[in-house]
Amino acid sequence: MRNGSWISSWGLALVLCLAAGACGPSKVEQDAADRERIQALLEEYLPELGRAYAERNANLIAPWVAPKEVARVNQRIEELYAMGSILEPQYHRVTVEELQVWNNSNSFVTTVETWDVRRYASGSMEPIGEDLGQTQRVRYQMKREGDAWKVLYRTIEE
Repeated sequence: MRNGSWISSWGLALVLCLAAGACGPSKVEQDAADRERIQALLEEYLPELGRAYAERNANLIAPWVAPKEVARVNQRIEELYAMGSILEPQYHRVTVEELQVWNNSNSFVTTVETWDVRRYASGSMEPIGEDLGQTQRVRYQMKREGDAWKVLYRTIEE
């Protein structure tokens, strides 16, 4: 192979490689897209989480979460009921505060959420307390499934 043709072949390969890289989203663009998808997921999921507690039916959140999280929420609902109370949380808003994505398929997300939380006595549904406008910092672990995200774990930070 002549020196000139080798350089031409190498140059063409470099140009094609750079062009292919330019076609995909940048890290900043990918992070922004992930943040939007996660924000949208949480805005759909959180009202259903509140409904799951109020109706004592953790299966309502199944489309957005992993099966282990459905089981964990169900266990918490039953623990509260056994202690004599039913929660009726009403979701108001969520803001994604921090997003860390690794391996393009896992993430930790920190949010600030606002809820009205009412507590009723099991059986009689007598009001036993309320905390209106409650703001919570919440941490999520998520897994990417295709172009969407799924909640693996949700915990309220103290």
